[in-house]
Amino acid sequence: MATSTQGKNGAPTIEVAYEQVKDLNEQFLAATRKAGHVYLDSYEKAVDRAIELELKVAGLTQQEWLRNLIETQAEIAREVTSSYTSTARSLLK
Repeated sequence: MATSTQGKNGAPTIEVAYEQVKDLNEQFLAATRKAGHVYLDSYEKAVDRAIELELKVAGLTQQEWLRNLIETQAEIAREVTSSYTSTARSLLK
């Protein structure tokens, strides 16, 4: 038995409306995932640039303890960023 896409009064049936909402929801989720990936890529690039600047400053300093401190902080920032972005990406799948 085939189902009609319109009711007796010519209006779409509940099933048709449900499918339309379902399709719109899927499109919204896909767009949200894409935006999330773009955000994470931008975030990673911004952090990488900031870390590179820090490392350049560390290379210019005459104090070994200060250079070590800056390099250690940069490494921690890289690890935290990597952990954050990989976790966020796994949630966007």
